[in-house]
Amino acid sequence: MALVSCSVCAELVDARACVCPHCATQLRVCTGRVSRAAGAALLGLSLAGCDGGPFPEPQPEYGVPFVDDDQDGYEAGVDCDDTDASIHPEAEETVGDGVDSNCDGEDDT
Repeated sequence: MALVSCSVCAELVDARACVCPHCATQLRVCTGRVSRAAGAALLGLSLAGCDGGPFPEPQPEYGVPFVDDDQDGYEAGVDCDDTDASIHPEAEETVGDGVDSNCDGEDDT
């Protein structure tokens, strides 16, 4: 996985990412959208609205559907392996398995 610096916060992010997980800056135009729940989880944010209730899930813009082929809740541009539901940014790493399960660019971290 190639890493690039975010133009706003300078943190390293996956070059395929649509949105910086550190500061939420849009990095590039993507074919789908990250679900509000997945985006909030990546940024460590609450989904509670001003009234304490949940924000409604946004509808796809311009007819472009949310793309999540493995149905793990992470959009293809954020999920480093959208063919395997056990691999996504919040997955736990299994030491010594040779798989980057949490999409951080390294195995066992």
